[in-house]
Amino acid sequence: MKINKQKISLLFSVFFACYLWAVPGADEASLIEMSSPQLIKLMGNGINLGNTMEAAGPWLGYGHAQVTDYEKAWGQPVTTKKMFEAMKAAGFDSVRIPVAWTHTMDWSRGKFTIRKDYLDRVAQVVDWALESDLFVIINDHWDYQWWGMFSHDEALAWKIYEAIWSQVGERFKNYSYRLIFEGGNEEIGDRLNDVVDTKVDSRLDASIKYSTKGKLTENQCYALSEKINQKFVDIIRSQGSNNSKRFLLIPGYNTDIDKTCDSRFKVPSDKTNSVQKLIISVHYYKPETYCLVNDPKNSWGYMDSWPGYDSNFNTDSKQNYWFRKLNKFTEQGYGVIIGEYGVSTKKDGSKKQGMEAWMTSVLENCEKYNYCPMLWDCNTFFKKNGNILGFTDSDIAAVYLSK
Repeated sequence: MKINKQKISLLFSVFFACYLWAVPGADEASLIEMSSPQLIKLMGNGINLGNTMEAAGPWLGYGHAQVTDYEKAWGQPVTTKKMFEAMKAAGFDSVRIPVAWTHTMDWSRGKFTIRKDYLDRVAQVVDWALESDLFVIINDHWDYQWWGMFSHDEALAWKIYEAIWSQVGERFKNYSYRLIFEGGNEEIGDRLNDVVDTKVDSRLDASIKYSTKGKLTENQCYALSEKINQKFVDIIRSQGSNNSKRFLLIPGYNTDIDKTCDSRFKVPSDKTNSVQKLIISVHYYKPETYCLVNDPKNSWGYMDSWPGYDSNFNTDSKQNYWFRKLNKFTEQGYGVIIGEYGVSTKKDGSKKQGMEAWMTSVLENCEKYNYCPMLWDCNTFFKKNGNILGFTDSDIAAVYLSK
């Protein structure tokens, strides 16, 4: 039988057009009117780019290093478009790109401008992710622990924060609504008291005692976190263009589920939008001795296997207790993103027993409650080296391709 290539091409075009029409939210106009819980349904499963755009080192300085040198500072490969294409092929629909901004900003000397070439490099990375048909999150992530300045010199800390989001917001304000801004990371909470070590960051004035821990009470940290999150919303909304209706990710207190569900945590207001555009961000690494510790000699405990999970979602046991607790936000009309989750390897680099079951349980809980889970991986299981792009472990790969 002779194959008519023109007919096949036409049929494919019609099929693809019908597919786009049938998928809600496949165009920008739909995203404008969409609420954050509706967006979460489209975001599917997500993954973090890892410690790449947030990497920094005092040896690189903030004035002259090549922008890609920052990406390599903590041992990660330079980012390429093929990495995002591999994420999409592996079953992910969203990517979170943690970013540090202050390592190109000489803020201790009153200079708050982010280097243009660095902004351009982050934009290039974002472009690649969007072109790979991924939803994208960028934030201010750890960022050389400058957040501790809020407990040492609050006025200076506000200048830093406002400078970051004024510049980042302006740079990306015309971008697709598929790009989401996240106002911070785990630092908005108790870590506003963080030490800012002058021995680590030579830019700081050693005569000022930044190297002591801040003295804000927990109640004060909650109140300050509320102000920071509100300032984030206000700055972005004031910039107009697509930022007036862009989805914004609000970091929970410490991004900890329990502390974020505390009545002291207040979600900022967004008076410019009648449709809910705010999303709550928390992280999930429980039990910590299983997820975060890789050395049996650790003083606060170690687990090299997960005993399994209770598939009855109506119980209060294990994972479901925490995910069900977050339902307070979806009941109020907010979307929820689990911005990080994952399990560390053993000390020898091998998998811990039960890892696939733990991940599957996270995904099932998120599917039940309509949360978007974003795997934390730094070139560990999802490889980004040279020609090796994607999961090298078939059991882990199957977890995501089956969802």
